[in-house]
Amino acid sequence: MDEKSGTGQRPLVIAISGASGIQYGLRAVYLLKEMGENFSVIITEGAKKVTKSECSVDLREEIEKISVKVFEDSELDAPFSSSSYLIRGMIVIPCSLDVLAMIASGITSTLVGRVAANVLRMRWRLVLVLRETPLGVIELSNALKVAKAGGIILPTSPGFYSGMRTVRDVIDFVVGKTFDAFGIEHSIYKRWSKYNQHPCDLASLTESS
Repeated sequence: MDEKSGTGQRPLVIAISGASGIQYGLRAVYLLKEMGENFSVIITEGAKKVTKSECSVDLREEIEKISVKVFEDSELDAPFSSSSYLIRGMIVIPCSLDVLAMIASGITSTLVGRVAANVLRMRWRLVLVLRETPLGVIELSNALKVAKAGGIILPTSPGFYSGMRTVRDVIDFVVGKTFDAFGIEHSIYKRWSKYNQHPCDLASLTESS
């Protein structure tokens, strides 16, 4: 069954994997809920461990408290495990190098891997938000394979032209660019304009830590 939101759009899938930067995934989930988007979330075991370490919260509980459906990466009987279940695509935020390698290799032994394979072969939209740095030849090769297959590789690289001052500003910029790549309309960050310039806080850059 093609479940659609009030806007008549197919649902989308958000996957949160076990890379540092779970905050990007949680912020994306909060904003999508606020925007009234129709979506479900997949969480990996690695994501749950990183969330405990970096945020001191239970990832599943944190998402379910805002009434969003959560699936474990092991739930291969989830509806969108089949390409016959029509979705708009998937965003993996953050995307660990393990998940990148799995998707690049076409491995479908997990729910994230299976949905990614479905999305690519059905020519839907796949956005992988990579936080890891630096990237070696193997990781870059995997990213190139996914990009050639139709995926979008989106590093967590903020643009400071929006006048960001806080960590949340940085997170919102990356999440906003992710939504741009997926085709989701928003006003999360200030877009570049020659008429929208902000002074750089140079004083803070010269302070010793």
